[in-house]
Amino acid sequence: PEKQYQCKNQRCINKDWVCDHDNDCGDGSDEPRNCTFRNCSSEEFTCRNAKCIRKSYHCDGEDDCGDGSDELEKDCKKEETTCSGAQFRCKSGQCIPYERVCNKQQDCSDGSDEPAHCNVDECAKVELNQCEHKCVNTLTSFYCECNEGYELLKDGKACADINECQVKPSVCSQYCVNSPGSYFCKCNQTYYDREFDGRTCKRKDDIVPWLIFSNRYYLRNTSLDGSLYNLVKMNLRNVVAIDFDIREGRIYFADVGNKTIQRIYTNGSGEQVLVRHDVHGLEGLAVDWIGRKMYWLDRTSKQMYVSELDGTSRKTILPKGISDPRAVAVHPGIGYLFFTDWGHHAFIGRMGLDGTNFTRIVLYENKLVWPNALTIDYFSDKLFWADAHLDYIEFSDLDGKNRHTVLQGRTVPHVFALTVFDDWLFWTDWNMKGVYRAHKFTGEKLQVLRNTSHRPYDIHVYHPLRQLPYPNPCGKNNGGCSHLCLISPV
Repeated sequence: PEKQYQCKNQRCINKDWVCDHDNDCGDGSDEPRNCTFRNCSSEEFTCRNAKCIRKSYHCDGEDDCGDGSDELEKDCKKEETTCSGAQFRCKSGQCIPYERVCNKQQDCSDGSDEPAHCNVDECAKVELNQCEHKCVNTLTSFYCECNEGYELLKDGKACADINECQVKPSVCSQYCVNSPGSYFCKCNQTYYDREFDGRTCKRKDDIVPWLIFSNRYYLRNTSLDGSLYNLVKMNLRNVVAIDFDIREGRIYFADVGNKTIQRIYTNGSGEQVLVRHDVHGLEGLAVDWIGRKMYWLDRTSKQMYVSELDGTSRKTILPKGISDPRAVAVHPGIGYLFFTDWGHHAFIGRMGLDGTNFTRIVLYENKLVWPNALTIDYFSDKLFWADAHLDYIEFSDLDGKNRHTVLQGRTVPHVFALTVFDDWLFWTDWNMKGVYRAHKFTGEKLQVLRNTSHRPYDIHVYHPLRQLPYPNPCGKNNGGCSHLCLISPV
């Protein structure tokens, strides 16, 4: 398409990303030595390295330039004079020795060291200070403090409960319940036990989880620590998307080279072609293991499709509203699917598995450019995604609210796909050519599990807890439908 630039490695990227100091191609061909960098517009901030970022990113606490020039202390620090510990700060900003305060002589130019209530203990009477929790008396005045787990409101007197579950979700492994001044953690009691620390959830089963991932020509599996490494299927042409069905023990994959969607058993046998495609643009693929359906995205036709797991009864479920779709993830427990679009106005969308209730829950105005990867944590009700242009991994609630960053910058230069299991996040990175893992909420204990010779594509954890046994409204008599029975939102 005319709005895109073709890299030397045949990858297509947005034309605006050529010569923007970011290796979006992966082979560096969008950043040649003879780059002429464009002038930044009036709505942009010019970084020292000539990169252009949105003005709203300047002094927002995140290094968007990549060289730190949008977060320089001299530009971002709000001027406020501070006095040493043995000094009193006058309202005018002047500093004077503490022993001169309330000595019946004006030492501050504005007289603020000799107020009318010098040496009066305002904390003695609540009606004087009106502090909700604690009052701290000073020579000239007083200030209010809050108990632990609360924060002081703008009026400087009232206290509000800190919702730790929203402010710092990493306090709990799975479910976090806020309480006045505190919080407590819960685990899914069917599948997990709560550890003695009161916040970590330990899986009860001893079923071994496996990572399955594609690196174009192969399907491979590996143990979660990367020590065991096996080949599942070879001689593929260009497998970009995979998913699985734990009930039948099958792996589903979209091969762009053959323009097909196929499935095999986990041991590599029983290969079947399900969909023969007439277009090149196969992108995301997701198996609804409850409603027994298959969903996929096509960037050439700019549509989303659904069919039975054997490829029959194919239907266009989202005919318009997408331009460059990438990833799709399903949640049959609530009847919704989620997908990403990295077109000019990038977004993360949510839609009923039946095609209703389509909404954009994360928008391009909110730091979103190239949302590549997408997955759902079914135990903490969080949506995880990665932006391959702004170089970050984030998560939010299932409505796109309460966003938090897991990792950003050089450790995640071009995440393609990610998945989550227990307390770990697993992902593939094109520029690093590897499979990685880190703690799902904090990004700590970052580890490379495997380096790959080809760019790694899609990745999943193969385990029953990634496909929970939700109720199936289509289970009895095909939901009363003559053809496709699709789960609708709860």
